[in-house]
Amino acid sequence: MSQKRWKRTKLRALILRVQGSVFISDGMRRRLLNFAGARIHPTATIRHSCWLDSADIVMGRDAMLNCFARYDGAAPLVFEDGARVSSGVTFTTSTHYHTGNPARRSSRETIDEPITIKAGSWVMTDVTINPGVTIAEGCEIGAKALVVEDTEPNGLYVNTAGPSGTVRARRIKDLPVPGVRGEPVTLARGDGGNARGAEPLAAPIRAVARAT
Repeated sequence: MSQKRWKRTKLRALILRVQGSVFISDGMRRRLLNFAGARIHPTATIRHSCWLDSADIVMGRDAMLNCFARYDGAAPLVFEDGARVSSGVTFTTSTHYHTGNPARRSSRETIDEPITIKAGSWVMTDVTINPGVTIAEGCEIGAKALVVEDTEPNGLYVNTAGPSGTVRARRIKDLPVPGVRGEPVTLARGDGGNARGAEPLAAPIRAVARAT
């Protein structure tokens, strides 16, 4: 590694460590991260106390990442216009292959895949998003949800248990779209819903949303 490249790498690492300080303004944080290689729109915001292992971040107009987020930095993290992320969200862009060997279940080889939060979506407190996931436009992801696959547009997703007992984020309700009339999603009994639809699950989620 050349001396110049080494210094640039060290400077980038220093910026990533100090940017989370509560003593740095949002505007200064944005400028520091852009200097380190991020592409953050002038109207976008990253709040203090976020742990960022890379500046491979793109943020569109009016996007926001709130406090105490964690981003492992293995692959790009993209926030489209108006995407809003509450505090304590974990973005995991790297994982391992499953070996099938009981002596070592995870392989040494990693899988690095980007995460995208599309326009207008709202990710609530303490959500975990797995590698390669795209949160479609206009979605709401309920607090503490585990998102393991792409979502469909304009839906409310919360943790529910499936037929096998696994708990992860599943769609429980369609969200209104101006000028479009839609019907609520009806879930199967074994998929965390009931025969008449998802409304009984949605009521407590509204309370969580107000709290966050």
